[in-house]
Amino acid sequence: MAAGYGLVHKAEVGTTMDEARAHVMAGNMEPCWFVADAQTGGRGRHGRTWISPPGNLYATLALTAPGDPARAPELGFVAGLALYRAVAAGTGLHHPDLAIKWPNDLLLGGAKVAGLLLEGLQARGRFVVLIGFGVNVASAPQGLIYPTQALAAVAAAPTPAHLLRELSLNWIEAHARWAAGFARTRADWQELAHGLGADVRVRPPSGEVRGVMRGINARGCLLLDTPTGQVTIDAGDLFFGG
Repeated sequence: MAAGYGLVHKAEVGTTMDEARAHVMAGNMEPCWFVADAQTGGRGRHGRTWISPPGNLYATLALTAPGDPARAPELGFVAGLALYRAVAAGTGLHHPDLAIKWPNDLLLGGAKVAGLLLEGLQARGRFVVLIGFGVNVASAPQGLIYPTQALAAVAAAPTPAHLLRELSLNWIEAHARWAAGFARTRADWQELAHGLGADVRVRPPSGEVRGVMRGINARGCLLLDTPTGQVTIDAGDLFFGG
């Protein structure tokens, strides 16, 4: 693990996010990784179930000094870059085969191979950010609203332990670059993004929007060129193809 970060490993938990939350609510404020071999209650964005059998990576990073709370959403892009670089180092796969999808997925051949979940909370009077990582190393869930893939299906996949080590090291570098401002993180993210210049559909709570994906703005919102002008979207499910 990267120096300065703790590590808690368990064979099976409900979710690593819940383990991390309980840890900081109990007053443990050091930055720490929480890892499990399997989860019985894994979840993704919008409360969706995340199937969590053994063989994949399930980890949460607890950051008890993440900086300005207003910038906390930017950490999802920092995490996406760290995860991309960790998987690239562990498999030899690179862009465009391996790519980042807005707002918080990693794609392999256009199919989801990993997801991120960002949550903020107050613990003992301090703002804390929890960043959950789920990587399909050995297997991928089926029957979802989007295609999925496992690293083992297309590459000599690293073990979850090796991938975690790469992730922790790449997190340090990505976080240091972000600390100097979001501009470099934004540029790095857009270089590795999937779908720039492509027709996409986005489903925010207000209803589906179609347009050409142009990247992200200085706050991480998605930029879409539509027939009525450019719009910004701060949350939603992204689908490729008009």
